[in-house]
Amino acid sequence: MTTHPVHQPKYDWYQAGGLIRSVQFHALRGPEPLYIASVGVWPRSEVEVEVELQASQAAVGRPELVFRYRFDDASRCQEAASWDQLPGATAQLLVPEASIWDPKADEPSLHHLSVALFHEEQMLDCHHVRFGLRKVGTRGTQLLLNGAPLKLLGFNRHDMVDTPVLTFDQLLRDVLLLKDLGANFVRGAHYPQDPRFLDLCDEHGLLVWEEVLGWQNTAADFADATFMAQSFRMAEEMARASANHPSVIFYGFFNEGESFDDGDASCRAYESMAAQLRRHSGRSRLISYGSNHAGEDRQLGTVDVYAFHLYLAWYPTTHPVVKEEVEEIPGIWEQVRLWSLQAGEKPMLITEAGAGGVFGFRGSVSQKWTEEYQALLLSTHLAAATANPGIAGISLWQFADIPIDRSVSDEQHRPRGLNNKGVFSLHRIPKLSAAAVAELLRRVEGLG
Repeated sequence: MTTHPVHQPKYDWYQAGGLIRSVQFHALRGPEPLYIASVGVWPRSEVEVEVELQASQAAVGRPELVFRYRFDDASRCQEAASWDQLPGATAQLLVPEASIWDPKADEPSLHHLSVALFHEEQMLDCHHVRFGLRKVGTRGTQLLLNGAPLKLLGFNRHDMVDTPVLTFDQLLRDVLLLKDLGANFVRGAHYPQDPRFLDLCDEHGLLVWEEVLGWQNTAADFADATFMAQSFRMAEEMARASANHPSVIFYGFFNEGESFDDGDASCRAYESMAAQLRRHSGRSRLISYGSNHAGEDRQLGTVDVYAFHLYLAWYPTTHPVVKEEVEEIPGIWEQVRLWSLQAGEKPMLITEAGAGGVFGFRGSVSQKWTEEYQALLLSTHLAAATANPGIAGISLWQFADIPIDRSVSDEQHRPRGLNNKGVFSLHRIPKLSAAAVAELLRRVEGLG
């Protein structure tokens, strides 16, 4: 594991090889082509954006080159003189007829921006992007969206069915199922998300947590120069790819890493990765990581929002159900919240909590792996989060069952070669927990 340590066999999902998403090739003219590499749009107010333009190195020092832009369906293009400072340059622009991106709206407002590169009135390249005007932030223990308090209620989701290659229709189906459940939030586990999925979340008003690839990485990983270099590169690529998606409000990293370790390498890794993501966030995302080390985490100072994982009353899967463990769930989450405040007053999310339910296995509510017990446990976690004003949200684990690597997990932990914690089966057939969770979400006011 010295060449590509960012991909590790222990990761708890099926990792496919090859190309699993679309790839585009662009034909460029000449040995030093002139082109626009990217256009990032960062909201600065309800009517103003900061537009960051990246162009090819060949465009540097070429004052005869002209960049023109147009918003939405405007009839005329305008020139932005401040884009002369290439290869990376920014401009403050006013959006005509600006409309806020509101995820509660039936059709959240999205704007378009076209930027074209001209030389002697000949257009050499043109870049089109879509973006939304919204602001995300925090105030004390609250999350804020467009200045209003926000409670996140939703699910973790892997980008998989029985294969990691999803059609557009399958992605749309998942988004519509999430909305039908009453969710306003989806945590993309545990890697950068498909841009088609993010497009759909923009259009349907689903808020997204997106994160750099990782799962239970160790202090040894954090001291590995190759692992860190690949992680930094992926963080930059993820941020650039999702820059214009208003649905993405979190950038995450080092999921369930050894954040209890306070050695030099671990501290540098957490601090530098958080700084890297902030640098590329355009001041429009919150930074966090999912921690399964509540009570002993040493890296909470690096994040904007605390995010904790606990699988209460579930592990070990071979132990019988203990009724008292289920009843203690709300109190334990409150203890975690109070403990986290010792690191500073910030919002706290429950970013993983759940239980397995083997699809079609019906039985006692007091028996693990039954759909009945799964429904009880997920409902208990969700009720604890909705009833506690100090908890800013929850993403239940998980939306749908996924395939795992049978060489990593055995039948006692992952029956049928699946992570069975979904409220839907692998093929998106609802379990009892889907209806139970949806009923609770319907009672929560203010969700879109």
